[in-house]
Amino acid sequence: MAIPSGLSAQLMTAEESTYGTPVTPNRGFEFRQESLKLDLTRMESSALRSGTRIQRSDRWATGQRSVSGDITMEVGTVGFGRWFKHMLGAVATSQPDAVNDPDVYLHEFTIGDLPVSQTIQVGRPDVGGTVRPFTYHGCRTTQWTLECAVGEFLTMQNSILGEDEDTATALASITYPDDLVPFTFVQGALEIASSAADVKNVTINGSNALAEDRFFLGRALRKSPLEAGMREVTGNLTPEFESLAAYNRFVNGTEATLDLLFEGPTISSTYKYSLQLTANVRFDGETPNIGGPGIVEQPLPWKVVDDGTTGLTIAYQTTDATP
Repeated sequence: MAIPSGLSAQLMTAEESTYGTPVTPNRGFEFRQESLKLDLTRMESSALRSGTRIQRSDRWATGQRSVSGDITMEVGTVGFGRWFKHMLGAVATSQPDAVNDPDVYLHEFTIGDLPVSQTIQVGRPDVGGTVRPFTYHGCRTTQWTLECAVGEFLTMQNSILGEDEDTATALASITYPDDLVPFTFVQGALEIASSAADVKNVTINGSNALAEDRFFLGRALRKSPLEAGMREVTGNLTPEFESLAAYNRFVNGTEATLDLLFEGPTISSTYKYSLQLTANVRFDGETPNIGGPGIVEQPLPWKVVDDGTTGLTIAYQTTDATP
């Protein structure tokens, strides 16, 4: 019998080759919380029937079925390439030194065609100690967030659009990647225009602009939510007010390279587990203000813009041969 609480919860995923066709989950993830759920619409007749005061049982029906919700995790040194691929789309894999350090792999993710979809299974324990499997197929990442602050781990949130939910699929045996260590704020470093920047927190938000309304006559399930708009990646930084450099970038519309790096334990030789986000950004504010006697801070909202050379790249150095 499992522990009859969230202590026995589990989360596993697998990549689908055909949208909505579930596959057996093959990779487990530690997670903080999730809110995946089945959404059902109910249709009720509005026709008048003499003498009827309350809805009849044969005058309502179920309409669309769909899945939505969020998954929040602490980003670790292995296993997370799958999520980055479904967040951004394109990936190029290389080995910095395949001869001397054959266990080191570098996966570079950029904006590109999104993968087909994922099967996501959540094991939810009931009070009797049975872990009940809820399996979601046709899952695509519609929005995502990376966030880190002083005193915290680096976290990731994926907002999911899915085709359907079922409870008939058997619970997969949970397996977790070996050598998983979460990244922390202590391991993080930020540079703006190649100069080190002291910040208390950083947030990055991405939107894949997926069409949520692809429902049609003759089917209750949504067809694959395709891209239907420009991708948007924005973020926010909170440094102290050190000089007019950041303010002038905002006022003058000066773009700059933002480089966020997290380095973990050593894999081999000089190669470490790492996660590096590099982007060309435009700063959209703001004027520093006084809120009291404390140190003045300067919030820096920004947006990724592609200058033809640099757009957005997430480089994940790990021991995973495939993301």
